[in-house]
Amino acid sequence: MIARLRVPLLWGVLITVLALRLVGLGAYPLMDTSEARYGEMARKMLELGDWITPMFTYELPFWGKPPLSFWTQAASMQWLGVNEFALRLPAWVIQVFSCLLIIHVARRERSLAVGVLASIIYSSCSLGLVASGVVLTDPTLGFGLLLAYVGFWRAMARNEIGAARLGFAGLGLGLLAKGPLVLVLFAVPALAWVAFQQQWRQLARLPWLSGLLILLVLALPWYVLAEIKTPGFLDYFLVGEHWKRYVISEWSGDLYGNAHAKPLGTIWLYLLGALFPWSLLLPVLYLRRRSAPVDAFGLFLWFWALTTPVFFSLAGNILWTYVLPALPAWALLLADSLIRDRGIAERPIIATALALPVLGLFLIVLGNLDQRPQNQREIVLAWQRASLMQPAPLFYLGRRSYSAEFYSAGQVHHAKSVLQLPTDSVFYLTRRLRDLTSPLPPSLDCHPVAQANASELLRCQAILLAVSSHAPRNTTQ
Repeated sequence: MIARLRVPLLWGVLITVLALRLVGLGAYPLMDTSEARYGEMARKMLELGDWITPMFTYELPFWGKPPLSFWTQAASMQWLGVNEFALRLPAWVIQVFSCLLIIHVARRERSLAVGVLASIIYSSCSLGLVASGVVLTDPTLGFGLLLAYVGFWRAMARNEIGAARLGFAGLGLGLLAKGPLVLVLFAVPALAWVAFQQQWRQLARLPWLSGLLILLVLALPWYVLAEIKTPGFLDYFLVGEHWKRYVISEWSGDLYGNAHAKPLGTIWLYLLGALFPWSLLLPVLYLRRRSAPVDAFGLFLWFWALTTPVFFSLAGNILWTYVLPALPAWALLLADSLIRDRGIAERPIIATALALPVLGLFLIVLGNLDQRPQNQREIVLAWQRASLMQPAPLFYLGRRSYSAEFYSAGQVHHAKSVLQLPTDSVFYLTRRLRDLTSPLPPSLDCHPVAQANASELLRCQAILLAVSSHAPRNTTQ
């Protein structure tokens, strides 16, 4: 039964889950668009040596997110080379430290078994598994908030001043990872718990002066430097990204992508999907809640678990990754209930933990993740081989490919229309196979070079150039 499950076995499952994720980090291309987009910005940061302002293009600064995740990814590539493994490794390292924090807090408040099982749940659920090796900003935000929550709890429940200062440091990291949103997601559950438990005096005893100083020293310098370097950043970031993005579902001011308008309340479906397959066991929480009272730590976990989905229930522009900061709390609640429930067998728990990690590695081995149409690594390699015989630039018509930009080290060009294609030189052109029904204009003479990932690579030149280059020379004097 799960109540008698040995802790060494739990450690073995956790290490296996993390190891399976680690071995696959560099085995498949960057996922376009989000992963390749952020990966290309980290690569540009390393190439340009600009560690203040991430660049969306070589000309356009990226004001959408602070740079903490880009710093970790660029530093990793500086040490390990520009490749997928180096880009994804920081997220995996963050996952390992997150698991250690979960185990640390659970060991004092519940048991070591609860902490390790919660880390297993957090690392093997669908979003936790993705986040442990993905090129996004969410893992750094999740870690900053986790550190803040754990530090707050240890300070309030155990009067540990050092833990409180670490909590403030977590908020500073969160400000560098996502922005002021971290303060809201932290303050709501913290203040709700304080109010419910009437712990105002203990709250006043926290090291506010030194804690806020730590927070400001970590976060404030970058915000000042960013505004000085690219004036207008603070207005776009604070007003646009942290107000209009959440209240205007079709926010037209988004400079870097499309809105993700969803019906109100969709975040709860995202939460169920993010916790899958462990979300199938969530009824255990209800049964446990009926059979046992909720203590102070359990109440704090519930406030923590519910704040993020409740907050984003009213948002009109959301992604499923937004629930990541809540997952450690859900994992701790579920692990505690499972450990106490003697009706849950150990084999199904272990099978549940290994299901998605093993499936993910199986898909990698089969090469399924390599075949996504957005992945342009093979097309770029085909262009590079063709350019050895006939050097020419590579263009993408009508759409921007972040994946192609990354794998070509920023050498590809984006043409919004045919009018932006070269008229006086040979060039290579990539288009989707699904676009073959829309023929290229007769002014272009194009020949296929290669096909990969539902895309076709063409060698092209303007017909006028082709005619003039083959026309007989006039030798009349």
